[in-house]
Amino acid sequence: MLKILRKLGKGVWKEDRKAKEVVVKRKRRKTSKKSREELLDELLKSIKNDVRRSGSKRMTVSRLFKRIGVQKRSEKSIALFYERANEHGYYISPDISMSTDWKSTITFKLYPERQLGELFSSERKLEKYIEENGFYKKLGVETVKSQYEPDGTRDRLDFLGQTGDQRVVLELKKKDGGKSAVEQVFRYSGYLKREFPDVRKILITGIQNRETALAIAGQSPEERKGFEWYLYKYDSLTGELDFERVTDKQIEDQLKPQLS
Repeated sequence: MLKILRKLGKGVWKEDRKAKEVVVKRKRRKTSKKSREELLDELLKSIKNDVRRSGSKRMTVSRLFKRIGVQKRSEKSIALFYERANEHGYYISPDISMSTDWKSTITFKLYPERQLGELFSSERKLEKYIEENGFYKKLGVETVKSQYEPDGTRDRLDFLGQTGDQRVVLELKKKDGGKSAVEQVFRYSGYLKREFPDVRKILITGIQNRETALAIAGQSPEERKGFEWYLYKYDSLTGELDFERVTDKQIEDQLKPQLS
């Protein structure tokens, strides 16, 4: 039986019933245990402001599952996560599965992204594969020079293409592009226009994302007329690589928020 003693004097102790009552009350107080669903909803709500402000929120898989009280992943817990994330309007990349590295990072986004096939591990490998197999011809480009350096600059074009008298800027990104990739294409075309009046501008990415769409939408209508954005579609089993142009409507749809 619990007893709390209070010292009265030298060698004299007396039971302190008031202190005992406080301790017993605290001991009996029930702690509210939240369900996994409640913890998950709280987490998804708590990061909404971050996602609205910056467009995305990054988190490790381990932190995600620990925040919702999951010590060991299961198909059921993963399915629950996606069910709740979809209800809150989030898009998650990359996908989480049972084989996903516990320390890897996922991204919560407000906007969908599109990917047509497998992604190359590096831009250099993508560049080499396109050049060696002549896949640039699928874009109506007759010949290319890789890593071309315009005079008077330190920049290098992934490809300087040519079709008749027309020159072509081809900039490659293994994943998404973003503002910097769009700016690169326009900067490179500016270099070439000092020598060649007809310059075609092409950006090729593996992922269609909002950041690239925003950068393109920010260009003037005249500039956008000469700008082409393609997604590459790669299948390592067949070795086939193709390109699909991102339309103006797809760019507009990319800019529509999905998170309420």
